[in-house]
Amino acid sequence: MHYLTIKNIAPGMMLAKSIIGDDGKIFIREQNKLTEANLTRIKEMGFQGAYIDTPLFSDVIVDDIITQDLRMKAFEALSEMQIDKVIKIAREIVHELKYKKTLKLDLLDIKDDKNYLFKHCISVCVYSVVIAINLGFSEEQMDNLAIAGILHDVGKLEVSKKVLNSKNKYNEKDMDEMKKHPINAFEMLKDNPGLSSVTRNAILFHHENLDGSGYYNETEDKIGIFPRILRVMDVYDSMTTVKKYRDAKAPAEAIEYIMANSGKLFDSGVVEEFVKNFPLYPVGFTLRLSNGELGVIISNENSSIRPKIRKFDGKEIDLAADAAYRTVMITEIL
Repeated sequence: MHYLTIKNIAPGMMLAKSIIGDDGKIFIREQNKLTEANLTRIKEMGFQGAYIDTPLFSDVIVDDIITQDLRMKAFEALSEMQIDKVIKIAREIVHELKYKKTLKLDLLDIKDDKNYLFKHCISVCVYSVVIAINLGFSEEQMDNLAIAGILHDVGKLEVSKKVLNSKNKYNEKDMDEMKKHPINAFEMLKDNPGLSSVTRNAILFHHENLDGSGYYNETEDKIGIFPRILRVMDVYDSMTTVKKYRDAKAPAEAIEYIMANSGKLFDSGVVEEFVKNFPLYPVGFTLRLSNGELGVIISNENSSIRPKIRKFDGKEIDLAADAAYRTVMITEIL
């Protein structure tokens, strides 16, 4: 399989991964060919791309880090605001992840811009747990962080639909309303006995920056490790997802931004662990090189910056080791 951005997908291409609709259910199942009609529909829905199945890349397998069934269960519970059920599912996510032999995060979480809120919350939960596992958190800490991640943005349900669904960047008035969403979530959840104080704190402060430039201008000494993790994961997932007012950023672009602001906006220890686990160029991505050649990433284990690719003529190139490609750069994600 290989990933293509929506502008490079054509009718007749075979899906390698199912596309989930705005109701959290399968819209187009894998191994179906895309028609003109459903391709138009997924463009209208705001999908940024899809995984395509072709014989040349049939051995390139990119799996989701959690099962599709668990994602769908989480989406349903969130959309119905069944908080106790959401808490239970967050713990299931921890249980599923902590027993995995490898925590590969190559699969891009493809989302449309409808019901983005719930899908975003699930992604932030999953990503945060991966960081927690690698930082050696206890199971209780992982559970508390997972719950914070999956509920961190529910306060947006009390933000006006006009602001939430705006196709433009927020003006000052809109931004003032948006800044209330962590407090909204805190108030909505403060009496639930299933949430620890550290979980509520993480939800409240997930938009704070180390330099005090966050929503509520909290200083570094008042921000615990949980909101620092959520802050990085929230930014990464937001940047790599299409919005009504902009296209999705490539993982490399989002990671570069986070690295550039390490120690200023973001906790440097969290960023260090993040960079270890989130590849700049994920397996399956289709690339254009500066010499005009096209290829698909088949491995990034030796180098996330200079991965191994397979060109469309079948030839494999290790960008980190092949002397003939030493000055060749990656110029575009297709």
